Amino acid sequence: MTDPNDRLAVVVQQSPMTAEYQTPKNPSCVVCARRKVRCDRNDPCSACIKRGIECVFPTHIPPRRRKRRRSEEDRRHSGFYQSPIRQDNAASARIRNIDHPATTHNAFPNAPRAEQGMLLTGDGKSVYLDSLPRAEDVLRDMSDNDSNHSVQEVDEETSLILGGAVKKSLSELHPSPLHIFKLWQTFLENVNPLIKILHGPTVQQQLLEATGSLGTVSKEFEALMFSIYCIALVSLKADDVQNTYGESKAVLLSRSRRGARLAFTKAGILRTSKTVVLQAYVLYLLSLRASSDPQSIWSLCGVAMRMAQRIGLHRDGSELGLSIFETEMRRRLWRQLSILDVTTAQSSGVTSQFPYFSVDVLPPSNINDSELDPRMTDPPREHHGATEMMFVLARNEFGEWMRRWSKAGGDSHGGRGFLASSSLSYEAKDEAINELNRAFETKFLQYCDKSIPLHYMSARLMQTVVCQMRFSAHHPRQYVEKDPVSLAERDFVFSTCVQILEGFEDCQSNEIIERYLWHVDNHIPWDALIYTLYELRTRIDEEETKRSWVLIDRIYSRHYDQMRNRPKTALHIAMQGLILKAWKSHSEERTRRNRSLLPCPHIVSVLAERSERGISSHQPRSEPSVSGSGTPQGRTTQDITPGNVGTLDPLNNFDLSPLDWSQWDDLLENFQLEFTNSELFSTDAL
Repeated sequence: MTDPNDRLAVVVQQSPMTAEYQTPKNPSCVVCARRKVRCDRNDPCSACIKRGIECVFPTHIPPRRRKRRRSEEDRRHSGFYQSPIRQDNAASARIRNIDHPATTHNAFPNAPRAEQGMLLTGDGKSVYLDSLPRAEDVLRDMSDNDSNHSVQEVDEETSLILGGAVKKSLSELHPSPLHIFKLWQTFLENVNPLIKILHGPTVQQQLLEATGSLGTVSKEFEALMFSIYCIALVSLKADDVQNTYGESKAVLLSRSRRGARLAFTKAGILRTSKTVVLQAYVLYLLSLRASSDPQSIWSLCGVAMRMAQRIGLHRDGSELGLSIFETEMRRRLWRQLSILDVTTAQSSGVTSQFPYFSVDVLPPSNINDSELDPRMTDPPREHHGATEMMFVLARNEFGEWMRRWSKAGGDSHGGRGFLASSSLSYEAKDEAINELNRAFETKFLQYCDKSIPLHYMSARLMQTVVCQMRFSAHHPRQYVEKDPVSLAERDFVFSTCVQILEGFEDCQSNEIIERYLWHVDNHIPWDALIYTLYELRTRIDEEETKRSWVLIDRIYSRHYDQMRNRPKTALHIAMQGLILKAWKSHSEERTRRNRSLLPCPHIVSVLAERSERGISSHQPRSEPSVSGSGTPQGRTTQDITPGNVGTLDPLNNFDLSPLDWSQWDDLLENFQLEFTNSELFSTDAL
């Protein structure tokens, strides 16, 4: 019987099945062998029948080489190496469990407690195997000769996701060498500090070599190059792209995305065992995140997760005998991919079925890239202060906290679901959030120098996350059909929402972190915005309400302008109604209590005017000007009377009271579905 305390301790033993076969196998047909797909060896085979082509088998089976014992050195030189960390004897390898505080529970309660596996590595490739009977097929895939596979032939599975035919050369889709290096510098400044899945010094040298001879660059690294172009362009403003590269951002980004899809097809993305292709694919997904719907990105994340499992990223490299450098980079990539999968799943309204953090994978180290080298044999000493890994490690800390608390109360809620669970008291939830806040303070915030852009961005992230967790724990949807919410609770939730809006607006408008805007762009905190508007209908305290209207004006005006070329959605109709009705109610309440009226927010003026004229396009005439006191200047309240607000269409077609969160959830979900990038699966030429 398996020891229940030894969850991952398993012995991979050489089976007689791997050394001999009782019955000889027929060969694969010529077409399947050339396409490197599994053949059922029937005559004709099902694959050829499906493709409508003639099925031809070879006239004879090449003699199989006699197997012989090979030394470890022979296996390394051959390019493929079984790489367990500990070998109890010549025929076994052990992968042991790592017990560290943050990773002591499997995210799958019903998963088997023992796992067999080994890692085959060589020539930049790695394949993780849970069982041995298919090892021969995997080795054959790893040793495929590229010359036997036409670069113009695309298998049906890859074309389903990435499109049609592949060109022999993608050189004409690359920018000029000067522009390639500029995009790389943009990547290093704007993108890499927030994800850290590439080792800057190593990739820079490879990029310089590749730029000098684009025709001979490997297909795997070419995929990485195009993905770097994509994410770098996404991080830039349209005007900056036009001024620097002489073409519009839309044209360059479309060309780079097309090059990336074709490069992935050439690299055999669905069969690859090279980490560099997975790194490229994660960058590509990140570049799509702001312009595509979460459901599509989450589905594409599934491909990345399967690639990661094939490569063995879900097992820690230190237990697989990998180098210090490779182990560290695998940890970074696995954590970033896990976060992407979880966040896109959450945006899609589902709980990710894959664990954020495998019980076997340790967190990345708190070290700078300059302290890592592919040739190093001794681990670098970790820092106890700020490094260039601050943002990544802060997100990791948040993920570890969520994983620990996701099983609070004896239930498995997945992600932050425990904050909405009735099995935990509000006091217990608040204490959990206080624990997260203390971890942020002691590990990161006390070392932050807010004059450094990365530190400022990290601090803003941590502060906003804590506020968002407090809002989730006290979310108004938990009070539906219950006793009225106390005034103190309403004040607390309102104040928390205002802090969330302040954090979002700071990220959008603060020049010191402008380079990181791509990471937060188009991710409006809708729930906090909606609740704030509902509360503002009856609140008249001067400072907080004035500050709230300023924030709403700036945030929604910016979003309204960004959506000017898109058709109006049900969400925007509802938000238009909510903003105007909230302002109407707020003004009436101030009048009733003999308070002076606030200057009308710019966005209210624009929405009212557009509705009166029946114009559905999203385009404010100008940005709101702000007075010295921080109040937006626009039309006065008297210009928008309660009477004319009540007659505006489509305001009266949407019931906004009482607050119905299920209705708003449906609107947000539909908006995300309509926010799909039609280019996602397109490979049409420009």
